[in-house]
Amino acid sequence: MSDAASELSAPVQAAPNASPARIFWVTWLGWMLDGFDATIYLFVLAPAVTELMTRNHMAATKAGVALYGGYFLSIFMLGWACSIFWGWLADRVGRVRVMSFTILVYSIFTGLGGLATGLVLFGCSRFLAGFGVGGEWAAGTTLLQESVPEAMRVRLAGWLHTATPAGGLLAALVSLLYPLLGWRGLFLIGTLPALLTIYLRRNIPEPEKWRRQRTQIQAPRPGLLFRRPQARATWTAALMLSCAIFGLWSSSYWAPTFIVSKIAEEGGTPDRGQLLASLSGLMANGGTMLACLLAPWITFRFASRRRTGAAFFLGAFAMAALTYGYAARIANQVGLFIALLPLLAFFTNGVFALYSIWLPELFPSTHRAFGSGFAFSLGRVLGAAGPATVGALVGITGSYPTAILTTSAIYLVGLPFVVLAPETANQPLPE
Repeated sequence: MSDAASELSAPVQAAPNASPARIFWVTWLGWMLDGFDATIYLFVLAPAVTELMTRNHMAATKAGVALYGGYFLSIFMLGWACSIFWGWLADRVGRVRVMSFTILVYSIFTGLGGLATGLVLFGCSRFLAGFGVGGEWAAGTTLLQESVPEAMRVRLAGWLHTATPAGGLLAALVSLLYPLLGWRGLFLIGTLPALLTIYLRRNIPEPEKWRRQRTQIQAPRPGLLFRRPQARATWTAALMLSCAIFGLWSSSYWAPTFIVSKIAEEGGTPDRGQLLASLSGLMANGGTMLACLLAPWITFRFASRRRTGAAFFLGAFAMAALTYGYAARIANQVGLFIALLPLLAFFTNGVFALYSIWLPELFPSTHRAFGSGFAFSLGRVLGAAGPATVGALVGITGSYPTAILTTSAIYLVGLPFVVLAPETANQPLPE
């Protein structure tokens, strides 16, 4: 602990700027690995929760697994929300230092989740893994935006979010090893990202913009984010992110669990259910990847961050109605449901590529990590109600599609916040 404290308190040394390519790929890799650690649970939710409930002498019914599975998703998101601490710290001690620590935290506690012997220990590990994962976004996105030339900034920021579906694709592929490793073995693989911190601290300097601002002011003042004129950006960002996160974790992320449950109800084997769940992850993350690659072009064509955000929100609601309302509920076809998942993920998860571009543009350099972290963290607090709501509605209605379709209306609730957020298109990153 003393070594960690001295690392944080050591003076920041000026260093030559790394190439934009190196900054992008190191940031991308950190984000990809946190996407892997965050989503591996989605592919083994049913067997993990079933075993842990059984160990606690509880009946692992469909409703019970859905309820506790939703609780653990919400606990993870609450840990994510507490990561606002990392944004505050990154504005004080540096983007690279904090990014390194967050990767270390989420790696260790994802692995410890695989060693949990009961529901409480598993819940604690998921909370602390979420605490690490959430901080990596605020530090990593800010590091990239402040380290690359303005002419490349929007394009690279949009492409940065391809790391999330890449992490999801990796999790889907690794989940194919479930029959060999079990859910515990898959969680233990999540400790490997910790190795990235060694390279990160040795080869990536703090951004020049951050170093320059640190010489001009004594310390950041977070309270300024909640006073005019900055308050409008702070609160609209947080509220539209709340709706986006609530919608994502209440729709796309439940697809593997729905498929496993559906196959079990139809008399299929658990291995077949896990195989189709892994396939659904590959399909969904492919759609997300396409959205992220196209995000810079989409924002350019719309010539407005607001219009782009509104298009993603409306598309997310429409695709949730098509996948869960029609394919899963009316047509009752798992094959059609899986085939439509890329379109659902294009909108529900792809919108976050827009926020990789938009959020850092809403805050000055002195408060960029904290402001972006606050918006995401409040979004996670409010969005954490989504998975628990879905789990409770499944218990009431007996249907995953009905529960998920109901919660997807949150995208319509979020539209006014998108429209009220400050427009930053064609403007340079604020100093």
